[in-house]
Amino acid sequence: MLSLLVFVKTLASQEPNLVGLHANLKSAKSDRQKTRIYNALSQYYADVSPDSSFLYAKKALDRSIFNDPVQAALAQRSIGHVFYLQGAYDQAIKYFYDALKAFEKARNVGEEARTLLALGLAYEMSKSNNKALIYFKKALSKFSVDEHQASIAETFASIGHYFEKKSDYDSAFFYQKAALDLYQALNDPRGLAFVNGNIGSIYEDLSQYRLAHEYFYKAAKYDSVTGNYAALVVSLNDIGDIFRKRQSYDSGLFFTKKALVLAKEMDLTYQIRSAFRDLSKSYNLLGDLSKAYAYQDSVYELQESLFSGQIANQIANFETLYETQEKDNEIAILESKQRAEKQVSNFLLFGAIGLAIFTILLLYQERKSRRKENLAHKASKALDVEKLKNIELQQKALETALENKRLKEEQFHHELEARSQDLTTKTLHIIQKNRLLNDLRMQLKSLEKETRLKKSALTKLCGSIDQSFQFDKEWEEFQRRFDQVHVDFLDRIQQKYPNLTPTEIKLCSLTRLRLASKDIAAIMGVTTDSLRISRYRLRKKINPRSEQKLKDFLVDF
Repeated sequence: MLSLLVFVKTLASQEPNLVGLHANLKSAKSDRQKTRIYNALSQYYADVSPDSSFLYAKKALDRSIFNDPVQAALAQRSIGHVFYLQGAYDQAIKYFYDALKAFEKARNVGEEARTLLALGLAYEMSKSNNKALIYFKKALSKFSVDEHQASIAETFASIGHYFEKKSDYDSAFFYQKAALDLYQALNDPRGLAFVNGNIGSIYEDLSQYRLAHEYFYKAAKYDSVTGNYAALVVSLNDIGDIFRKRQSYDSGLFFTKKALVLAKEMDLTYQIRSAFRDLSKSYNLLGDLSKAYAYQDSVYELQESLFSGQIANQIANFETLYETQEKDNEIAILESKQRAEKQVSNFLLFGAIGLAIFTILLLYQERKSRRKENLAHKASKALDVEKLKNIELQQKALETALENKRLKEEQFHHELEARSQDLTTKTLHIIQKNRLLNDLRMQLKSLEKETRLKKSALTKLCGSIDQSFQFDKEWEEFQRRFDQVHVDFLDRIQQKYPNLTPTEIKLCSLTRLRLASKDIAAIMGVTTDSLRISRYRLRKKINPRSEQKLKDFLVDF
C-alpha cells in the first residue's frame, strides 16, 4: 500500500506544453497562428477547466469562421465537448454535427473519424445506445490502420464500455483487451491507464475484487507516470472503493483520503464528492456514525453546489452563443446596408448614360429589393426560432431549479429523520441510565435497613444519586438535539408561559416526544404518582382547552 505513495506527486510544477502555448500566443502575429493556438489551449483545458476551454474555443471560432474551415470545425468540436461535459448532450451533438460536416467537406478523414467517435459518446450518454454503436463503427471504418492506431484503440475502449453498460461482459472484455493490445504496442501509458481502469471496472461489476484491484492499481501507476493527476484521483478512488468492498476498511480509507487530498489540490469537485461519499460509506461500516453523517452532509452540500454551478455555466454559455449570433446578424445587416448605399451611388453616377440603361438598372434594383425583403423575412423567422430556443433554455433552467429545490427538501427530510433517530437514541440512553440509578438507589435504601452501615453515609450516597437526576450533562446534550428536531419549541413555550419551572419545561419536552409515563418518570427520577401530580400542576399553568389532552396540546404547540 505504501508503495503507491510515490505516485501522488505535488501539483507545483506546471505543464511545459501549457507554458509554451501561452508564450507562443503572445508572440503570434497573424489570425491564423492565434486561431491554432486558441484551439490547442481549448483542447488542453478540455477536461481540466471546461469554462476556459469554452472561451478559447469561442475565440478560435470567431477568428476562423470565414477563412479557415478546419480550425473553425476544431473549435466547434471543442464547444461541443464542453456541452458534453456539462450534460447538455443535445447541444453537444449539434456542434459535433456542424464540425463533422466541415471535416467531410475538407476531406480531413482523421478529424472526421474523431468527430464520429465524439458523436458516439454523446449518443451513449443521452441513452441512444443503438445510435452510439453505429457512430463507433463508422469511426472505426474511417481510421487508417497505419496512421490512427491510438484512435482505433480509443474507439475499441469506447465500444467495450458500451457493452459493459449493457452487461455484455464477454464483448466488453473482447474490445477492452483489443484496445489494451494496441496501446501496449504503441507504448502509450496514458491509453494503458485508461484501458486498465475500464477492465478493472468490469471485474468490479463481476464482484471479482482481487482482479479489479490489480487493474486499478496498474491504471494508477500509469496515471502517475504520465502526470495525469485528474485520472489518478479516479484510480485512487477506485482502489479505495475496492478495499472497502473487500472489507479492508483501513486501506480503503487510506486511498480514498489520498484521492480527496489530490482532488482538492486540483479543485475537482465531482471527485471530491465521490471521495466524500466513499468515506461516508466506510465510516458507516466501521460504526463511526458521526463521521459518516459529516461526510454525507458534505456530499449533499457539494451536490447542491454542482447543480447550481452546472446550470449557471450552461446558461452563461448559451447567452454567449446567443449574443454572438446577434452580433453576426447585426454585422450582416450593416454590410447589406453598405452594399445597398454603394449601389445607389453607382446608380446615380451612371444615371446619365441613357434611359435604356437607367430602366435596366431600375428593374435590377427592384429585383434586388425583393430579394432583400425575402432575406429580411428569413432573418426575422430565424430570429423568432432563436427566441423560441432561448425560451426553451429558460424553461429548462427553471425545471432544473425546481429539481434542485426538490433535492434540497429531500435532503432536509433525510437530515430531520437522522436527527429524530439520534434524539430517540439519546432519550433511550437517558431512560436506561436513570432506571439504573433508580434501581441502585432502591437497593441502597434496602441495604440501609438490613446492614449496620452508617445511615448517614447511605443517605449521603442516595442524595448524590438524586442530585444526578437534577444536574445531568446528558440532559443538556438531549436539549441540544431536541432543539434541532423541534426547532424553537422550548423558546416559544418559555415565552408564552414564563412562570414554568425548569422541571416543568423538561416535562413539556418529554411529553412532546410521546414517551410513556414510566419512561418519563425514569428520565426525571420520580415515581409515576409524582409524575401525575406534576402533569396536573403543569396543566393548570398552561390551561389548554378542557376537551384537549395535555400531550396533544404540546404536540400541536
